[in-house]
Amino acid sequence: MFYAAREFNADLEDVMSSFLVHIKKDGFVIIADVNVKNILKNALNFEFKDYHILEICKPAAAKEIIEQDDLNGLFVPCKMIIFQEGKVTRIRVLSVSQITDQVYPKASALIKKYEKELFGLIESFTI
Repeated sequence: MFYAAREFNADLEDVMSSFLVHIKKDGFVIIADVNVKNILKNALNFEFKDYHILEICKPAAAKEIIEQDDLNGLFVPCKMIIFQEGKVTRIRVLSVSQITDQVYPKASALIKKYEKELFGLIESFTI
């Protein structure tokens, strides 16, 4: 599968704020939070579900990955979506190693190391 996934029977804001605290304990930071609902409302006057596109990075990992090869910067930061459908909040994180295995194997081993760490944080997260 090209992403890691978790689902929670909780409000998006509760899940998101708790999850961000959870990953920050292990050195991950949020580089960007794109609030798709607000963007579509403001730009198109279109009502959309609560949906965020996040870019997540562990600075120490980014340093190591990019130092290995400048092209590896194309795979940093990790992309995550978090959205609510009904009463269920879903988290999805892209598996970058699925891409690098196919197109740039040189980067895969190092990327898998940190991807495994992030996926472990997703799996251990509770609300």
